[in-house]
Amino acid sequence: MLFCCLGAVAGCAAPTYQSSSAGVIFVTTPHEAVREMLSLAGVTSNDLVYDLGSGDGRIVIAAARDFGARAVGVEIDPDLIRESEKNARSAGVSDRAHFIEKDLFQVDLQEATVVTLFLLPGLNEMLSPKLMKEPRPGTRIVSHMHAMGEWQPDKTAMVEESTIYLWVRPADVAGAWRIDIAGADELSPITLFIRQAFQRITGTAALKDRGVGLSDPRIEGDKLTFIVAASISGHEVRMSFSGTIRDNRADGTVQVTGGPHTGTHQWSARRVQ
Repeated sequence: MLFCCLGAVAGCAAPTYQSSSAGVIFVTTPHEAVREMLSLAGVTSNDLVYDLGSGDGRIVIAAARDFGARAVGVEIDPDLIRESEKNARSAGVSDRAHFIEKDLFQVDLQEATVVTLFLLPGLNEMLSPKLMKEPRPGTRIVSHMHAMGEWQPDKTAMVEESTIYLWVRPADVAGAWRIDIAGADELSPITLFIRQAFQRITGTAALKDRGVGLSDPRIEGDKLTFIVAASISGHEVRMSFSGTIRDNRADGTVQVTGGPHTGTHQWSARRVQ
C-alpha cells in the first residue's frame, strides 16, 4: 500500500525509506513526529492504541514504552511483524505491544481508543468511513503528514517539516430528536432537527408554536452542546443544553435563564423518525 509514499513525502521531515525482505517499501515516521502524534492524541496508560500500517513498530513501541499504553500494530508484511516483535522485546514492552498480520481495512477497531496513521492521502480518505463507524465516539485519530479529505482535523501541529493531524471521532447525532425537560412542561417537548458532516453540526429546534435555529451547536466525541433561545409565553428564554449521546438516546442538564423556569434542569432525548 505504501509503494507510492516515496513520491508523496519526498522532501518531508527526513523520512527513512526501507524495504523488507518481502520487497515491500515503507517510510518510517521520524521519532520526533512519533512523540508529537502520541502527545497530541493525549495518550495515557488507560489507552489502547492501534497503529494501522505499523512498519517496524516504532509508534506501537513508543506508545507502550513512553506513555504506558497498550498498543497493537497492524501490518500486512510478515517480515515487518517479526522485526517489530524483535524491537518490542529489545525495548522491554512485549507485554503491552502486540502485532497482528492483517489488512488494515479488515481489522476490528471497536476497542481502540487511539488510532495512528502514516498512509497515503487516498488511503486516509478510504479509511474515513470505517473510522467514523467502528471506534467508539471520543476515539482520537492522529495522522502523520496526510489529512482526511473532507473530514477536517480538530487540531494540527508541526514538528520540523512534519504536519500532525488530530481528529476526535464524533457521535452520530444526525436526524430528529425529541427532548423532554424535567419539571418544565411549558418548555417541552422540543424537537431537534440536526444535520451533520463529520464533527460539524447545524440544526433547528421546533418548540410548541415556532422553530428557531440552534446557536453554537457542537459535538465533541459523545458530548453534545447547543443553545436554544426563543420568546416563550412572553418571556425571552435562553436554554443552554449539554449532554451525552448514547446511540439513539441522550441526557444531560440544561441551564434556563428567563421566565419562571430559570435554573438548572435535567433533560432526556430520544431519536425519532
